[in-house]
Amino acid sequence: MQDFEGRSRSLTPEEARNRATVAAVYSDFATGNMKALLGRLAANVKWTVVAGATTGGTYYGGRQALEKALDPLLAEWNDFEYTPFELTPVDDRVFVLGESRGVHQVTGKVGAATFVHIWFLEDGVVQRFENVFDTHALWRATQQQDVPVLSSHSAVRTLATAARAADRLPR
Repeated sequence: MQDFEGRSRSLTPEEARNRATVAAVYSDFATGNMKALLGRLAANVKWTVVAGATTGGTYYGGRQALEKALDPLLAEWNDFEYTPFELTPVDDRVFVLGESRGVHQVTGKVGAATFVHIWFLEDGVVQRFENVFDTHALWRATQQQDVPVLSSHSAVRTLATAARAADRLPR
């Protein structure tokens, strides 16, 4: 494995165990084995989904995370999946870069969004999870009419135009 500066380094035993646990969570989700997934979470796990998502919020305990964050995804999207591209363990954390993808059940549109998941573990057990992703990309797939893609650059331009219109920025 390489560190953030591109130097090779070996994983500590803790990092290797944590990476294996997180990889297993993605495998459990992909195969629908929610019992195994729940078994990898601490009883009082803190599960946070970014604000702006349909399941956005913070949930406590594996059952609540499953019922409030994961089950609604599976109810709203067909073939919903998380595909991790990189799993990077650093001490008690594992950073995951990947893509979530599914077909919206009402519109039939494919939604895909890049995500960053941050897993916090102790003794190989997930204590906390944070999910950050492009909520706009998935929201677009839920809309019957086509909605323009917003990049951060176009969003800033749109906000600047609106602010000028309100005479808040000099022209």
